[in-house]
Amino acid sequence: MFHHLHRVESIAIYNPTHEVFAKYFTSRAPLLKRMTLRKRSEPELHGLIRPFGGSWTSLEELRIQQWGDIEWKEVQFGQLRAVDINSCASLEISVIFRLIQENQHLEILGLRNITFTSSTSLTQSNTSVVASHLKDLTLSKLAYADSGNVNNHPHHPTLDILRRFRFSSCIKLTLQTSIESESTIDPEDLRSVLPSPLDILAHPSPNDPQTSQKPRGYLTAAFSKHGLILTVEQEPGCEFEYEVDLDNTPRSITRRWLKSALEDRPGVTLQGFKLCVFIEEHSQMDDLVTFQGSEAVTWLSVGISVEHLREEVERRLLQILATPCTSASGTIVMAFPRLSSLGFGGWEGRGGPVLEMIRNRFGTPGVEAHRPDVITILRHSWGKEFLWDSLDDIRELDGFRAIDFGTVDRWPSEPIGRSRSPESSWPSRDEVEDDDWGITGEDGWGGDWAVDPSQWDWAPEPAHGDWGQE
Repeated sequence: MFHHLHRVESIAIYNPTHEVFAKYFTSRAPLLKRMTLRKRSEPELHGLIRPFGGSWTSLEELRIQQWGDIEWKEVQFGQLRAVDINSCASLEISVIFRLIQENQHLEILGLRNITFTSSTSLTQSNTSVVASHLKDLTLSKLAYADSGNVNNHPHHPTLDILRRFRFSSCIKLTLQTSIESESTIDPEDLRSVLPSPLDILAHPSPNDPQTSQKPRGYLTAAFSKHGLILTVEQEPGCEFEYEVDLDNTPRSITRRWLKSALEDRPGVTLQGFKLCVFIEEHSQMDDLVTFQGSEAVTWLSVGISVEHLREEVERRLLQILATPCTSASGTIVMAFPRLSSLGFGGWEGRGGPVLEMIRNRFGTPGVEAHRPDVITILRHSWGKEFLWDSLDDIRELDGFRAIDFGTVDRWPSEPIGRSRSPESSWPSRDEVEDDDWGITGEDGWGGDWAVDPSQWDWAPEPAHGDWGQE
């Protein structure tokens, strides 16, 4: 085979020694279209090499995992359509900028678990490349080996990459990044580079172009103990996906970014928006206050992990739900005016305060609120509907799991992730194998799996009508 590299169109190379690779795989392969380079552990560098002489001008698909001794500066390419690089050492971010710029037909780009050599290779540029063919973008766990500060201005590789090229918001998008060190980052900076989920939700259906202002999916925003995960669940058959995971990012920043993203499209009414808030300190109640005037939120789940805050959070939540506020459109409404379902995690309150909240929410003079025909209470083992003339029976209850304002269908989605307890940390992508490229193995080669906060086992997810016995 080594004597016929000039005829090879597809090759996969696994775990070669530096000597073997340098001896057999450095001559040109002018017909090569698909290349996979993979090692099982971080390499010991013995000097940089140029696979196939660095001439990749015919290459269309490139997959690299844990391969750190490539002389990238000498690589020539221009026909790449699919690129996936995972855990690759000795890589400068300027290589990625050049890759994006020189491969105008790029459709798939996946960068995972990469610590770029230095942020000092960044150059100030106001120009951006239009990636008009991009369909699938994954940027996960990217960092700089140094602090990421250039001229005292904080940088992060995920944001730097997003700044350098433009693409349609309606693609399969997965971003997972931690910008804890960039606590000074401006939410407007996030707003300028992160695509809005509403762009996907408001995209017209291929079968019905008239639905451009009628979203065809559901938005879930989960503020956890580690950050914000924002996902879009689309109707079956939709080719677009959206998952943005801002890990360890200050909630003050993610709150403002999400709020501005929702307000950017005032003409779009979401079909459903589930807001999940996990509270472990008092200041995180600001998540609720920030969105209380939002006419988008239809589901609200609140989890409490700190015992000494439980009573205060329960009291404050009920107070918010029964207090008028100014909506995003400037009208006086009850907090979360479109709310149809309320879920609790670790709720130990009694029925009296809940009953008072319900009566105030739908009976405050001068505040318009659509009063549902029934109130549905879900507890740990049963559910029951209460008509308005029997609401007093709620007073004797405790240990609520969810309250539906009306007869509400359960969240209309199939699981796209794993069920996680709110007491556990967010799942690590490294724990799971994936098969984005048709290559699986014990190393978990491939992409990331999506996290669906609606599957937390404290969120209200039983099928409607599946009642137990009191």
